[in-house]
Amino acid sequence: MKRTDSKKPRVVSVGKKTVSAAKPKAAGKAKNRKKLTLHDRFTAVIAAAVVVLVAVVSFGVMMYIRAVSPPLAPEAAALVSPAIPAPDPTAPTAPHEYFPAAYIAPPPQPPSAGSAGTLVFVIDDAGNNLRDLEPFLNFPGALTIAVLPGLPHSAEAARRIRAAGKELFLHQPMEAVGGTDPGPGAIMAGMDSGEIRDIINRNLAEIGSAAGMNNHEGSRITMDETAMETILALSHERGLLFLDSRTTAETAAGDVARRLGIIIAERDIFVDNSQEREAMLYFINQGLERARQRGFVVMIGHAWSHELAPLLQEIYADLLEQGFAFSSVTDAVARRQL
Repeated sequence: MKRTDSKKPRVVSVGKKTVSAAKPKAAGKAKNRKKLTLHDRFTAVIAAAVVVLVAVVSFGVMMYIRAVSPPLAPEAAALVSPAIPAPDPTAPTAPHEYFPAAYIAPPPQPPSAGSAGTLVFVIDDAGNNLRDLEPFLNFPGALTIAVLPGLPHSAEAARRIRAAGKELFLHQPMEAVGGTDPGPGAIMAGMDSGEIRDIINRNLAEIGSAAGMNNHEGSRITMDETAMETILALSHERGLLFLDSRTTAETAAGDVARRLGIIIAERDIFVDNSQEREAMLYFINQGLERARQRGFVVMIGHAWSHELAPLLQEIYADLLEQGFAFSSVTDAVARRQL
């Protein structure tokens, strides 16, 4: 999609209009005017009063609704902010959609004194190649990078992520609504608990020691409570933190986690559904506002997003000056448990 640059307003010159003078009406015999009776005048006054009364009542109702309506949430207020234009809704996007998320546990906390909040950036879809991964490995701040299994460079990508001191997650493929192929090593609908466990264990063996796991696609699986019970139970047994990428608003991960007494994390914002730099800034700014209010925010981008790594490098120092801290997923969750 081509970037839509703001254009200077065009100056349109308007030529003089030729206005034809109205022809005088032919003189005719003056018609006798009918005098208004007292009843006619009274009726007109009553009609005018009713119109005014209806207008006053309508205005009053509108002001009352406005007064009692709750204020816009920060993410909704950002949508109407003139600071950064909202992305074109017709633009092509990544396979993920944006759904507002609520924290599972621990509960949101305001930033500590002197801190603007903690920023958690998760970079998904590593493993296709090493070229796209390299700029994220060189990023000076903390990142969590999720590797897809079964790809030509999955194991090497995982090794380099650990060597660079970044946090490694398994980006576990799961079936999505619509039947798109989630890739190798995927959990599909209808699999029993044993099959799901075997797949996850094989994928973890391929990439080596990992701190956690999040879903790749998976809208169909994350809606399935039975499947999520197996996935979350295995994650807990192996000491892995599960991050719900929230590729559907109907995810059951949160409910299952609460029932099992397991702490999971949730994605707040996808930053690169659109590959336009301005769109990424728009969503990152939404994340900054959430971090200011809630203490930390989880934002997901992708290794194939060529504009994202340079953008993060560009804004890194400025965000530190504003009081933001960068953190991995597990470190952020651990601090919020204290």
